This record gives sequence, C-alpha cells and structure tokens, in this order.
Amino acid sequence: MWNQVNTSNGIVRVLDDSVLEAYDESIKSYNSVKAKESLGKFDKSNGQLMGSNLFRLIQLANSGLLPEGTRLARRDDLENAISQNDSFFRGVYVDFGLALRTAGDSYNPNDLLAKNLSEQLEQRNIKLGRGKLIPPDSLYLVEDGNSAYGVVIDLKEEGEKLIRDINDFEWNYTRRQGLSRAILGGSKSWGSLDGDLAYSLSTGRVVVFSG
Repeated sequence: MWNQVNTSNGIVRVLDDSVLEAYDESIKSYNSVKAKESLGKFDKSNGQLMGSNLFRLIQLANSGLLPEGTRLARRDDLENAISQNDSFFRGVYVDFGLALRTAGDSYNPNDLLAKNLSEQLEQRNIKLGRGKLIPPDSLYLVEDGNSAYGVVIDLKEEGEKLIRDINDFEWNYTRRQGLSRAILGGSKSWGSLDGDLAYSLSTGRVVVFSG
C-alpha cells in the first residue's frame, strides 16, 4: 500500500505512528472503563498508526495531535486519492465519518447516540431527511455513564457546514436505519453498514489531508 497520494487539491496520506504515545496519554482523562475501552489503543506497523474506529478519530481531531496543516481525510479526499492511484487503500480500511439515518437505532448500543445527534441537528434546523454523513472532525466526545460506549457524540457548532446528505454519495453496503460507521474498505467499497462504533481491526489506518 502506498503511503501518500498527490491529488489536484492536496496530499492524502496515511498517518504515521509518531502520535501513538501522545494519544495513549490523551485518553487517560476519561474516567470510565467503558470510555477507555471504546477509545482503545492504536498500535503501529512499519511506521504507520494501526487500528481505527470513529471514537479514536474524534479523539485525535480534538486533542491537537494531528500534524500541523493537516486534518482527517473526508470522503471527497479519499475519492480523489483513489482516482489518482486505485491501489492506495488496498488491503486496509479507512473510517471517514458517521452515517446517521434515523433518530434512533434498533441496535441498542447506538440508540442513545443516534437520538442525541438527531436532537442536535433538529435544534440547529438541520433536517435529517434520508440521512446525514457527518465527518469526525465536526464532532466531539462527552463522557456519559448511560452510554454503552461510555461516551456520547456531540456536534461542534462550526461543524455544521461539514455535514452532507447521505444520498450525495453512492454506497456499496448500507443500513436502512440508525447510526453506523462510514468506511472505505480494502476492496474500494464504500460502506455505511457497521453499527459497532468501537470495533477495530489491525487493518485500519488513519488517513489525513493537507491542502
């Protein structure tokens, strides 16, 4: 897998492991065992940060740990990278957002989080419609003992402009309701199917963009 792709807009690259120690230190501020388990721990492989889930990305974005001049890659960035080099993400997966389709979730661990996010959209006069794609850098975490994950997800005030309609994009795999991870799979498949927001595999990579 390539580490970096130059696109017409900027550089899309896999984040290296230099943030690993600082990330582990940043999650010590959480009190509950559940929250620390959800945020988990990254690992490293061949100089790259290894393992990914939405909670980890949100924590990275809000802890000042990303390299200066970079942000987490969004779907448009990943599409541009693939158009330049379709081998870039082969064999790995990349989390790039939350897919919220309904104001509640039959998958119980996500129900509180889905309701919380949908209420925040409503308060800001943003209609959920058929669903929204919300990038992790427009979100932040709040510790909550009622959550199955130990945290809930809140929307930043300035994050509103980053929210997109789910139907702005094509998807290979989707859920019809609730909250799920938006993922680019290793076979170049776009998914919003996985409801386990804390799940992580060694094939996960964090991808950043610099303009």
